[in-house]
Amino acid sequence: MIKEYLEAETGLEISELGIYPGATVKIRRDQYSLFEIKRMAEETKEINISPSFQRHNVWKPLQKSELIESILMNIPIPVIYVFENEVGLKQIVDGKQRINSIIDFMNNKFNLLNLKMLPQFNKKYFNDLEPLYRNKIERYQLFFYVIEPPTPERVKYDIFDRVNRGGTTLNSQEMRNALYQGKSTILFDELSQKNEFKKATGNAIDSTRMRDQYVILRFLSFYFLRKKIFSFNYQSNMEDFLAFSMNFINNLDNDRINEIKDVFVRAMAHSFEILGEDGFRFSNEKGKKRPVNMPLFEALSFLFANIDLNKYTEKKLLKNRIESLKDNFDMSGKFKGNIDSSINVEYRFSEVEKVIEAINAKTNTY
Repeated sequence: MIKEYLEAETGLEISELGIYPGATVKIRRDQYSLFEIKRMAEETKEINISPSFQRHNVWKPLQKSELIESILMNIPIPVIYVFENEVGLKQIVDGKQRINSIIDFMNNKFNLLNLKMLPQFNKKYFNDLEPLYRNKIERYQLFFYVIEPPTPERVKYDIFDRVNRGGTTLNSQEMRNALYQGKSTILFDELSQKNEFKKATGNAIDSTRMRDQYVILRFLSFYFLRKKIFSFNYQSNMEDFLAFSMNFINNLDNDRINEIKDVFVRAMAHSFEILGEDGFRFSNEKGKKRPVNMPLFEALSFLFANIDLNKYTEKKLLKNRIESLKDNFDMSGKFKGNIDSSINVEYRFSEVEKVIEAINAKTNTY
């Protein structure tokens, strides 16, 4: 039953081995009363229903009212999709607006309007309903499909993408922001608004589709990897890598989060001090300013996060050396096209690490 339903809903062919050959996909069917769901969202925090990534698609009052009317008429509501992590916490993939509307009504945040089938309930809040109808709402059952660990991240992305295609298509970073809400999403939102970041990039990285948070995530993920703060087998598998990094951050304590903030701010401040607002761009081409280059941002941010400018006095020589490194990077061809390949990633960070080692050793080169 679950197999057939998911195939119909997502367009994916699900074999006994999983959606992809060799992938372990665990899916179970649950059902909960609305009373239980409200308690799981507000008290036990077993369900994360934060709708921040769906601000562009918030339901209107009539939609909310018609949903409650359907419940009062005992009309089935479409199934809810959730991802469950290793400790049983659930992240809603599809159905956030429905659940938010139900809980808001049960919390008396809106009254019913323009009902066609049950006009006697118009203008009523939850507390205005007779006990019989309040009880009917609380006992109403919702069905869930729960995608459990160890379902691979690439499969979760595929399911998430397909069941959310009814509205604006989300890009990869917006999907990550939905799937891995927690300390990581709060952190990237905060860092993207730092003045040091805006100055170092000339305020040129667009924030409308979370492009700014995406480049920050990539830099910090490679920082963790190269500094051996976490262990991950990077084999050009960028989506799995970034998902792993966000999960890692979500489990850090506040002291470690503050350390990450310090690393990022220091890197941005150092970059602006040495290179100015165009530090993450390659040299102008035919008189035209080129855009901020994402892999260059990652590499140079890593460099500036790992040197101490207070101990280095020859700032002009340092700038010339980094500009020379940028020219070599530009000519290498490894900063465009397949930028996420293991070979290209290793090239840019190994070259940067050589420069870091030389600067920190205070060699005569500078």
